[in-house]
Amino acid sequence: MAIAAAPSASALPSDAEVQEAKKDKASTNAMIARIEASLASSRAELQRVETEAAQAQESLLTAGEERDLRTAAAEKAVEQLEYAKTYLEQSRNDLGAIASDIYRNGAGTSTLSLLLDDNQEGDLFYKAATIDALSEQKVQSVNTATEAEGLVSAWQEYADAAQNAAQEAAANYDAAAATANSTLATYEAAIEPEQQLRDELIGHLATLKQKEEAEVRQAVEEREAQEQEEALAEVIAEEENVNVPEKDIFTIQPLTIEKPRELQQTESEEETVEPEPEQVVEEPEASEPPAAPKPEPTKKAEPKPEPTKKAEPKPEPTKKAEPKPEPKPKVTPKPEPKPKVTPKPEPKPKATPKPEPKPKVTPKPTPKPEPKPEPKPEIAPQSSNYSAAISWALNTADDPSKYYVYGANGPDAFDCSSFSQRAFGKSGISLPRTSSQQFASAPQYVSLSNLRPGDLVFSSSNGGSSFYHVAIYIGNGQVVHARNPSAGISVTPLSYVNNLYPKAARY
Repeated sequence: MAIAAAPSASALPSDAEVQEAKKDKASTNAMIARIEASLASSRAELQRVETEAAQAQESLLTAGEERDLRTAAAEKAVEQLEYAKTYLEQSRNDLGAIASDIYRNGAGTSTLSLLLDDNQEGDLFYKAATIDALSEQKVQSVNTATEAEGLVSAWQEYADAAQNAAQEAAANYDAAAATANSTLATYEAAIEPEQQLRDELIGHLATLKQKEEAEVRQAVEEREAQEQEEALAEVIAEEENVNVPEKDIFTIQPLTIEKPRELQQTESEEETVEPEPEQVVEEPEASEPPAAPKPEPTKKAEPKPEPTKKAEPKPEPTKKAEPKPEPKPKVTPKPEPKPKVTPKPEPKPKATPKPEPKPKVTPKPTPKPEPKPEPKPEIAPQSSNYSAAISWALNTADDPSKYYVYGANGPDAFDCSSFSQRAFGKSGISLPRTSSQQFASAPQYVSLSNLRPGDLVFSSSNGGSSFYHVAIYIGNGQVVHARNPSAGISVTPLSYVNNLYPKAARY
């Protein structure tokens, strides 16, 4: 159960204590110092619970992505296992056909029994390959069956590992969801009490200082803003000593077991379904992509799954000679574009008489470079790549119908990373979903002292091991970001970003 972060009982002085403190200057100053310390403590506590909630939501997003990835991988592994089993069954059927063929041709009973003896498993294929009565294609069928058995074993092992990883990822997601719900409830429950405490403390300060409450509130906010600027200056001073973390810590690591060769499902000439290895399709691409279905017989010399069913039609070996003449069309299109280039230089001499009237137009181009000069390149480096992103972000911040919700993806509700993701999409830049991934995917990192519009700045409470907030820098020390449920989407000084990381991401 979530427990709200309640204000300290001793943080708020009573009215009687405030009135007593007004009797002498020393007591007044002491009470002012106590109230100011309580204000700082209250503000820090609210930031703490907000940070914990944001971190938990970021972890939930990451856990959700891993769960989905692991689940999809496990489903794919199970599918491939079924393909491998089907392929093994088909390969064994082919061996049965070979055994029948040997029997019809008068082979000995010992040869036939060897082929049909399933109890000998691995020895079956090894011994069968040595039988003199088998043709080359039949040996290939035996080798294919051997490979099919290996694929079944490999995919079984991989599927087990993938399913275990998916179950673990699902359990991690459930735990992350529980933490996210708890910390969010704590943060939301703390907002109103802390705000009430702040208002009362400022009211007591106004009484002690004998000033208007609005004036005291403004002075308190200015002092807090100055403290934030000082904290930002400290971060910038330390940025040269910060090393960007390795990117692989933000990525989902592959399974420790090696993934077997994948199979693909293809319909055979009959009603059966035959899985084909993807690698069989990849190799012919180097020679003749259009003849991809035809060169399959050539690959039957290798221990690959496809030859089994295509070995039955005997005319296929003759097709091996057909893909060889096909390289000729590759050569013919290459000389064709060359003559197309030769006629192009012919119109060039015709263009020579055209420059003669150009001297008449010479006075016209001279004024044109004058309006072009320096203003255009000044705008380009700062806003050309991100103008659409920043424009959308600012318009969204000014739109009262847009608001902040943890984990939201728009179009009206956003969290910090979905907000930056949607904004950059307006400029044709694709960002990953979470803050940590957006930092890790950046092609370049820059210091906070060298920011330019469009750079992304981040919050981290653990030195960059993970990130829980992202904001878009828009220039002049300002950022636009989806802040939190109470502050919403807004433009603020850069110093308002808590736990600011010393390096920014540039896309």
